Amino acid sequence: MKLSQNYIKLILGLKLKQLRLEKNLSLTQLAEKSGLSISYLNEIESGKKYPKSDKIAVIAQTLDVSYDKLVSLKLSKQLAPIGDLFESNILDQLPLDHYGIDIRKFVALMSNASIQLSALVATILEMAKSSEMSENNFSRTALRAYKEFNDNYFDEIETAVDTFVNENKINTAPPLPYSALAKILSEKYFYLIDEESLNSYPELNLFRGFVKSGKISTLYLNNKISESQKAFIVAKELAYNHLGYKDRSYSHSNLRLDNFDHLLNNFRASYFATALIMRKEFIIPDLNAFFALPKWDENYLPSLIEKYNASPEMLLQRLSNLSPKFLGLNKFFFLRFNAKEKSNSYQLSKEVRLNIRRNLGGFQSQEHYCRRWISVKVLNKLINEQKSVDERKSITSGILHSKFFNSNDEFLSISIAKRSQFIPDEYYSVTLGFQFDDDLKQKIAFWNDVDIPFVTVNDTCEMCKIPDCTERTAPPSAIEKLEYAQRVETILNKLTTEK
Repeated sequence: MKLSQNYIKLILGLKLKQLRLEKNLSLTQLAEKSGLSISYLNEIESGKKYPKSDKIAVIAQTLDVSYDKLVSLKLSKQLAPIGDLFESNILDQLPLDHYGIDIRKFVALMSNASIQLSALVATILEMAKSSEMSENNFSRTALRAYKEFNDNYFDEIETAVDTFVNENKINTAPPLPYSALAKILSEKYFYLIDEESLNSYPELNLFRGFVKSGKISTLYLNNKISESQKAFIVAKELAYNHLGYKDRSYSHSNLRLDNFDHLLNNFRASYFATALIMRKEFIIPDLNAFFALPKWDENYLPSLIEKYNASPEMLLQRLSNLSPKFLGLNKFFFLRFNAKEKSNSYQLSKEVRLNIRRNLGGFQSQEHYCRRWISVKVLNKLINEQKSVDERKSITSGILHSKFFNSNDEFLSISIAKRSQFIPDEYYSVTLGFQFDDDLKQKIAFWNDVDIPFVTVNDTCEMCKIPDCTERTAPPSAIEKLEYAQRVETILNKLTTEK
C-alpha cells in the first residue's frame, strides 16, 4: 500500500530517534557530531520535515548506518506495529484531529510505548484483519459517537437551513419539489444536471448520483431513482455549497468514503438536506399531532412521507433529530436493516443510540439478530405481501412494545419498511425505539393502546435462552459458552478457598 508523504516523514523520524537512542546520543550530541542544528533534527524526528538527500547522507554517516537503511520504510520489531497501523489506513479513518489529538504526538507516544503495548496494537490490528471489522467501520463508529455526544441535534446546521431558506425565498408549504431545488442548484451554483448519461454504464447501475466538479459542475443522476431521492441528492449538493464543504466525496452512493472528513461532511450535508425538506416549522406540529393520537395509526407516518416527498429513513432520522430538543424524548435507538426478498438474512447498516445502555447485539454483528424485533417483522410483512398482487404494497409500518429478556429494558419501537424501486428484490426497514419510561408515557398518548403487541425480545439468537422460541434461527451457542466458563470459574474459586 502506498503511504502518504506525511506518514513517510513520521517513519523517518521514528527511525532517526530509535537509531540515535541506540547510540546513546542526545539531540544536542547528534547535532554537534553532524553539524546540523538541534531544531532541524527535532523537526525531522517529530515528522515535520523530510531532509534532502545530502542531509540524510550526513545523518546516516554520523549514526554509522547506510543511507538505504535510514530511508527504508521497514521498521524494527518494536516499531513494526506502528508501520502496520500506517499501512492499515486506520489512522485516516480515525478523526484524531477532530478530538484535538496531534497525529505526531500520538505516534511519538506509540514510539515510546512498551513492548507489551506494541504487542497489544499488533493484536488489535490482526483481529481487525481476520474479522470483518473493516477500516471504514472505525470512521462510522466515531461518527456514531459524534452524533450521540451532540444528542443527534445540530443547531448550527438548523440555523444554516433557516438562512438558506430566507436567502432563496423558499416560502412554500411542503412538499418541497425536486424541480425547485434543482433550479436553485442550476441558477445559483451553476450546476448542469444530467439524468441520462449515468445509465449508459451498466457498472454504475447502483450509483444514485455523481458530481463532476469544475468551473461548471455536472450532477449526474440515475434516472431510476425516485423524485424524493433526486430531491435529497440535490439538497445535499446545495448543502455542500452553502456550508462551504470542500473536503467531500463526489459520489452519492453506498460505497465507502475515503476518510472521516468525507464521512462527517456527508453526514452534515445529509442532515442539512433532511432539515431543508422537512423544516422544523412544519414537521414539529405534525409530529406532536402524531404523538397525541389516542391509538396507534399505521397510516399516519406513511402519510407524512407522502406529504414531505421524503423517504422512511429521512422521516425517522428527522424525528430522531428533533425528539430530544422539541418533543421531550431523548432516550432511543435508531436502526436500519436491509434484506433481500428470498433471503432469511438481515443486514444492520446504520445504528445510533442516545442515552440508553442497550447495544442491540453490536453494530454489524455476525450473529443472528432476534427475529422478534419489529425491524425484522415489518420487513417480513412487506416481503410476504409481494406474493399477492392484490396485497402488494411498497411501504408498511408497525409498532411493538418490547422487553429484553436478559435485562428487562423496555422500548416502544416504531418501524417502517419499504421496497426499493432502485435495487430489485431489496427491502429496508428503519426503526426508532424509545425507552419505555414515565417520560414516554407523558409524551406519547397511544403508549397504552391495547392493540400494540407486547413481546419479549433479545439481542441475537446466539446470546438468547428464551425458552420455546419459534422464531429462533440459531442455537444459543454464545451464551452457553459464557455460562460454561462462569460455572468453571465458580468451581475453581470454590476449590481455591476450601480448606
